Amino acid sequence: MEIELLTSAAAALVGFLVGLTGVGAGALMTPILILGFGVAAPVAIATDLVYATITKLVGGVTHMRAGVIQWRLLKRLWIGGVAGAVMGAGIVIAVVELEMDTSWLKYPLGVIIGLASISLFLRLRRKQKPVNPSTEVASNSWVAPAGGAGIGLAVSMTSVGAGALGMALLTRLSPRGTPPQSLVGTDLLLAVPIALTAGLGYLVTGLVDFSLLLSLLVGSIPGVVLGSAVSRKISGPLLSAVVATALMAAAVLVLLD
Repeated sequence: MEIELLTSAAAALVGFLVGLTGVGAGALMTPILILGFGVAAPVAIATDLVYATITKLVGGVTHMRAGVIQWRLLKRLWIGGVAGAVMGAGIVIAVVELEMDTSWLKYPLGVIIGLASISLFLRLRRKQKPVNPSTEVASNSWVAPAGGAGIGLAVSMTSVGAGALGMALLTRLSPRGTPPQSLVGTDLLLAVPIALTAGLGYLVTGLVDFSLLLSLLVGSIPGVVLGSAVSRKISGPLLSAVVATALMAAAVLVLLD
């Protein structure tokens, strides 16, 4: 398997943004592969899901060591997310066999991601009291699993949403004043089992390009480690602004792809 340096360079940049903001493994990388490198959409989606699983696991572990993960909320999101991904994986296999079109999903996904960006920008204008991310959990016990299921379903069918939609949900469920580093770290770990489950659904169809995957990982792993480290060094408001900007960029890319 050959390593394509240009592909690795693009993956390094996206990996850095993923570690910094939690967003981009699907919403940024998939359009880049399709539009920039001419990779067929099914192959790009399938390969991106496996790439996202490994990249976000590395970034999530880096944030986990900093002690910023909202574990109680994350566990509820995982329950729904994995269930949704399993359902989506079954749909993916049927879609491939029947050649059904799921491109319409990008429109609601793009709108939701854009609204999350606006919500985060609005939060920046409010003065907020600091909270301990390890002790907070959403007040509505059903919202997190239901939202996680929706994310899992969307990710399985499009490869987009584990980071961007996850961040949208976390900004809604986390209490005001939650450090942006906590949102990023929790979002990264949320994506791991969802992307893995969805990726396995594509893997059985033989769509994963392992040569392309290797080129992506060569760039993304050092990129996500660096991005995760930098996220802990910059101020909360600045990081929130970066996350919000990344979300809006992801929304535009998804809608225009």
